[in-house]
Amino acid sequence: MHLTVRCAASTGLVAATLILAACGDSTPPAGGAAPVPSDARVRFIAIGDPGTGSDNQFAVGEAMAQVCASRGCDFVVELGDNIYLSGVSGIYDEQFETKFEAPYAALDVPFFLVLGNHDNSLGPGEGSANRRGDFQVDYHYRSDRTSEKWNMPARYYTFTAPLGSAAPLVEFWGLDSNPLAAIVPDLDPAWLWPIYGATQLQWLQETSQASSARWKIAMSHHPYLSNGLHGNAGSADGTSPLVPGTISAQPWKEFVEAGICAEGFDLHLQGHDHDLEWIKPQPQCGDTHFIVSGAADSPRNFGDAERNEVFYQQDQVLGFFWFEVTQGSLLGAVYQLDGDGRPQVAFEKTLTK
Repeated sequence: MHLTVRCAASTGLVAATLILAACGDSTPPAGGAAPVPSDARVRFIAIGDPGTGSDNQFAVGEAMAQVCASRGCDFVVELGDNIYLSGVSGIYDEQFETKFEAPYAALDVPFFLVLGNHDNSLGPGEGSANRRGDFQVDYHYRSDRTSEKWNMPARYYTFTAPLGSAAPLVEFWGLDSNPLAAIVPDLDPAWLWPIYGATQLQWLQETSQASSARWKIAMSHHPYLSNGLHGNAGSADGTSPLVPGTISAQPWKEFVEAGICAEGFDLHLQGHDHDLEWIKPQPQCGDTHFIVSGAADSPRNFGDAERNEVFYQQDQVLGFFWFEVTQGSLLGAVYQLDGDGRPQVAFEKTLTK
């Protein structure tokens, strides 16, 4: 499979310092971007917080395969907390098999993943060990993997779809939110949010402005807006914006507003809260829609179901989002698993441009 990506270099086995590097071919075709065929379409599933290896994760994997068989899927995006409770200890950690390869064996499509707090932890999710997340980047480059489904070429990167096309209909930005929103900040100065966050933000702005895609979609683990237990960036987990460091996710709030909001992204796909939400655009972020899809394994209750206005929300269910993108429309469908594990459409909405 040929992919065109633009990304930042790994900080693990393939690089020792935080630097920006070209990854793949980011040069537009001669004479400008190729025209997108009028019949082009992209179909994908968005899941989050799946990686326990439990019966629930296997059930969601089977439900996803059923939806892909009936409606079509080009790929899956996975929104972090890929491996619970504290990521992996190396590229040969058996958890890649038990918590990714095995649960999704029925799916024959690539996955594009971002890192969550549990992927960057020494304990149960504090997010203070970002170099642990680098093992998940390095797994992308392991030559003897069970499959080639796992795609995470860097801690933050872009890819375009249709996959391998010279005429992108949609471009995705996989973002690294943990250094800007961890409960316990990483003591390594390389991950300080004024440094790491500023570098990532500049990259996001530059690649967004260079993009020729009709639709722009960001994906991250930590939410900007959420009615779940963690809440909105800036006051996450009940903290004050005045609290120093990253625990309130105030640095992440500022990052999203200067990047995703200012650059006019169409969707921001988010995890971290274990529920399903389609949040209405907010005045401070233009026309960007916010999707929380974190119910792929361990659903739980909302924190405050009235915190943000929504088109749809549901807690305490297993489920995921399915999307179809064409030149003029973006259709999103929420799937919930019924008592027999079968996927049922709970809500659909179409955006047009």
